[in-house]
Amino acid sequence: MNPRILLPALLFASLFQSQAADLTLEQIESIKKQAEAIKENLDTHLSTRNSSAGERFAAASTDPRAAVALYLDCHKLVNFDREGRPESDFRAWKDGQEDRLKQPENVESLQMQLRYLALSCKAAGAEKIEEVFTPLLSYVDSLSRLEELPTGDLTSSVAGSIFARAFYLDRQLGSNQGWEPVPFNIGGMYEKTIFPYLRSENPGALMGAWDKRIEQQTRIAQMINHHKEEALRGLDRDEQRRARANQDRQGGIMKDLDMDDFTARTLPKLKWAKLKDMFHFVSEVDAVQAMLPFLKEHLTHELGEDFFAEFYKMIEEAEMGTDRLPGSASE
Repeated sequence: MNPRILLPALLFASLFQSQAADLTLEQIESIKKQAEAIKENLDTHLSTRNSSAGERFAAASTDPRAAVALYLDCHKLVNFDREGRPESDFRAWKDGQEDRLKQPENVESLQMQLRYLALSCKAAGAEKIEEVFTPLLSYVDSLSRLEELPTGDLTSSVAGSIFARAFYLDRQLGSNQGWEPVPFNIGGMYEKTIFPYLRSENPGALMGAWDKRIEQQTRIAQMINHHKEEALRGLDRDEQRRARANQDRQGGIMKDLDMDDFTARTLPKLKWAKLKDMFHFVSEVDAVQAMLPFLKEHLTHELGEDFFAEFYKMIEEAEMGTDRLPGSASE
């Protein structure tokens, strides 16, 4: 480089560096206050957006036509308008969806997904879980009374739904650690929200909630099994074998609710988990009186060894963790 050009450039850089300065403590404190004000405004905006979206989801969930209309509108917005695709592309896609959106199981799943989305929006902005606790219990019970098999709308996370993407809710709905994101996962709703709340605030209601969960999940497993048997009716032996193979390949929630797997593994695990909660949060004496017969009944069960190991560990921890008088009722 020409030295005549290089020298002024170096002088300019030196001058710029000499003028650069670190933030003072006073400036940092002022910036932090401004950032806090921005954060408050952002939180208000997000809360308003959640509330507005939740109201639209709740309204659409009560009307099949409204649910389908909102579904189509959101797809148009996300996959066509935002991508600058022509109206003709959307109309062609919409025509291809017509038959699917007339099927009862798809519309029912869509409505339930919207209902759970509305709850999820409210939960994301709630200061206390009490604000959504009762509506969640009501949702769970209605979910267990579905008559049609759930579609992908119910068996995947609401954070990834077309509705969340349309309203820019995907990040917020996906970050709520105390809330189950999948609208069909009853077990997750109990484990992440219902049981933690009851263990902390109302242990006396725990056993009733456990009975309700077992009843609800059993009902769902029976519904799924009924539909599977109906699908096999009228098929010859080879067709039935292929159909069962396809059913067995399903995973996730639907696999856990397969009737054979549910009866053999899930149901004993639920009953045992209920007894563990009884031991830790209700009554050690009553729990042990129920656990010992349970262990004997499941002595040869594939999970029997695991059940016994957990039981023995609880008894050892109870012995070491508290001062107990010989012969006391808490022994």
